[in-house]
Amino acid sequence: MNRFIISILIAIAAAACTDHDQFRISGTIEEEPTMNIRVGYYADGVYRTLITVSEKGAFEFYGSSRQPTVVEIYDYEYRLLGRVYAANGQTLDVKLARSNPYDLSVDGNETAKAWADFLRANADSLRADNAKANDIIGRYIAANPASTVSTLLLLTSFDSAAEPLMADSLLGLIAPEARPSALTDGYNYLLQRVVAETADEPVLPFRYMTRTDSVRSFKPADSRISLIAVSDENSKRLDSILPALRRLYKKNGKNKVALIDLSVDSDSRDWKHSVSPDSAKWEQGWTPGGIASPGLERLAIPSVPYFIICDSTGTQLYRGASVGAAEAYISSIQK
Repeated sequence: MNRFIISILIAIAAAACTDHDQFRISGTIEEEPTMNIRVGYYADGVYRTLITVSEKGAFEFYGSSRQPTVVEIYDYEYRLLGRVYAANGQTLDVKLARSNPYDLSVDGNETAKAWADFLRANADSLRADNAKANDIIGRYIAANPASTVSTLLLLTSFDSAAEPLMADSLLGLIAPEARPSALTDGYNYLLQRVVAETADEPVLPFRYMTRTDSVRSFKPADSRISLIAVSDENSKRLDSILPALRRLYKKNGKNKVALIDLSVDSDSRDWKHSVSPDSAKWEQGWTPGGIASPGLERLAIPSVPYFIICDSTGTQLYRGASVGAAEAYISSIQK
């Protein structure tokens, strides 16, 4: 057998192995933008990320996960473009709308297709408000307890922070085979902590993005006392949160109390716009994925705004939704 034929056979064998050990997602974006896009997904206990290019709206990338996983696609500013359910050995074709992450279509995976079809058909209601979205998703889960789509909707589009007891009940409705542990373990752990109000474990280091798009880490050990203020665009920052942070910084500076003003806005551009007039001297950051993002999910934050005070060991000294109470607590321990 000549070397040319041997080379071809080796290449075919390698490609077959690769196809089996990874998934491929290709697709198009409306308006045909040429831009960098970000991809993130959990696989085998690790959150994996990559950056690829959309060339005139067309893109393609590969990933690998031993268990089916949710793949999130963002533009370079971390604005969500869409989510896809994928597993090794699959090739998926995706169509995305840059202005609406619910307006997508997927082929190549029946579960991913059914999920996308539901999101597209209910896009207006899902974007209207959380109460309406929760109602629609709750009714779908009750009618489709044997569908993995029910699990995907509960994990990604249901506002569990607003209705944790309902979320717990809906999770229990879903058949075990339709809620694979690879998807639900982390969510169920967080949900049970919120429902049981036992979120008292030490704060661990976590990463976030700065206003200059660099990555930094929050570490409790860096300061004797730290205040983590978590908010979003609907948290009325100007009315109470910002004035309280200014008073705390003026009184304590960087040395006595570390302040981290963390946003969980869905769009980093919205966050940058909202904080641009702040003139803040304390640390400000943003994290994709909301309160379930890597790092924050361990804190079991039930809603925003929310405030956590910890010491240098990560021990939580205060947690609650009142910035005034957090400010008062810091004042009391500083005396």
